[in-house]
Amino acid sequence: MGDAKVENIILDSFVDEGLYLLFSDSTRIELTKKNIENSSDAFWQDPSRITPAMKKAIDFQKCPFCPRKNKEDICDAIRPVLPFLDKIDKYLSFDEVTAVYKSSQDGMVHVKQTTMQKALQYVSILSLLRYNLILRRYWKYYYGAIPLMDGREVAAKVYINMYWYHKGNKEELDRTIAQFKEELTISSENQVKRMNLVCKNDVFMNAFVNTQVVSEFLTMDIEDTLKKTFENFEQSYMHHY
Repeated sequence: MGDAKVENIILDSFVDEGLYLLFSDSTRIELTKKNIENSSDAFWQDPSRITPAMKKAIDFQKCPFCPRKNKEDICDAIRPVLPFLDKIDKYLSFDEVTAVYKSSQDGMVHVKQTTMQKALQYVSILSLLRYNLILRRYWKYYYGAIPLMDGREVAAKVYINMYWYHKGNKEELDRTIAQFKEELTISSENQVKRMNLVCKNDVFMNAFVNTQVVSEFLTMDIEDTLKKTFENFEQSYMHHY
């Protein structure tokens, strides 16, 4: 699949917070918060899309620590995925795309030529850390992280935020990271199982795996990860100028 041309992008055309995927055939998919809220419930209620059998499948059930695990309604964490299944499922993980991310924090527009699975990290982060009823308490640690960053860069940003929030208390920090990894691993693995039920291709599944990898970086040698991240940033800056 060919690349969309970044230089032809009109930044003013990206109004709402969220992710926009631009393809070389002029296809444009808008994975925005507005579209998610407007479409997810309707998708869930449509039996031609999510069949009664799927809803009852073991792999479709809520996580064991979910406060709403005994209710038969939609899993909150799957809301960002449902409205886009039909459109996204046409692509493979390594298909190339121009991803445009409109930030809610500063209104900045970020553009990157990347693969589908890396671009959809935005949706998996949104799913696991903003909609998931348990993991949303970790959302604050993602402040300033751009979903189009690679996994090491996101992990570095998350760690710095955790370090600041816990005022450098190593015991608190280690406990938070361990709990975050455990809960994120369970939730992301369950999301992959759900995706297996409703997806034909692997794009969403790999996006969730990539988000889980962030917690792996946090429990590895995080100082080495930070060092490499800063070195890469410095090299990129020096090369640019």
